[in-house]
Amino acid sequence: MEASDELLTIAELAVGLAGFSGVVVVFRGQGGLRLVDRFRFLSVLSQSLIVLVLAFVPFGFHYAGQSGQALWMSSSAVMVVIWLSSSWLLGVRFRPDFSVQDEQLPKSVEAVIWCVAALPLLLAVANLVGWPLRSGVLFYLAALISWLVVVGFLFATLVIYGASTDKE
Repeated sequence: MEASDELLTIAELAVGLAGFSGVVVVFRGQGGLRLVDRFRFLSVLSQSLIVLVLAFVPFGFHYAGQSGQALWMSSSAVMVVIWLSSSWLLGVRFRPDFSVQDEQLPKSVEAVIWCVAALPLLLAVANLVGWPLRSGVLFYLAALISWLVVVGFLFATLVIYGASTDKE
């Protein structure tokens, strides 16, 4: 299967980000984690695991007998569904439960994260419909890498804004 090395590398990076965020939380959370820090950690962890799963989705379709353009279109369809589900869960459903008015990210940081977070969806939809180019591995890899960049941004917010260790 084409791009198998790239997909495995993306999976390794996702596991690394999830693991390192756990280390950061352990060392930062000696006195307990604030609710907002728990949300940030769960965001990094869940998004890393999603990238890991999405890196292996094409292998599943490949072993099911799909190849070429159909494989990447099917993988992109799975990515669109997962993106919409995770965005709804993190952005709409769980975020209000974890937000405290004075604990939110600066609006500029939040806007950058949401703009970059929309890129995987746009790339996956473009790959799904075959626009502007024929569906293929390039759009899928670009979508996964951009999703990994989102995880990196979330990790940075955990490190930068999660400095307090007072228990809530």
